[in-house]
Amino acid sequence: MSENALSCIDPRMTVLDILSRHRETEAVFKAWDSRAGACICCQALFNTVQEVADRYGLNLDGLMAEINAVVHPTDAILDD
Repeated sequence: MSENALSCIDPRMTVLDILSRHRETEAVFKAWDSRAGACICCQALFNTVQEVADRYGLNLDGLMAEINAVVHPTDAILDD
């Protein structure tokens, strides 16, 4: 399996799966806690990112963009 396949983030992944593969994403989830009104890592660790967005009324595209920007920082630079 390629490095890209292992690091591909999908909204069907759980918060735990993402954190275990990409520890640096913890800062993103913590930054979204205030929008969710709850600690995402505490209250929704076993939920998918899609479920988290639905449960807390979050912008899924925005959350995914921030997660992916942390996981793939060079891609974010290339998109500018």
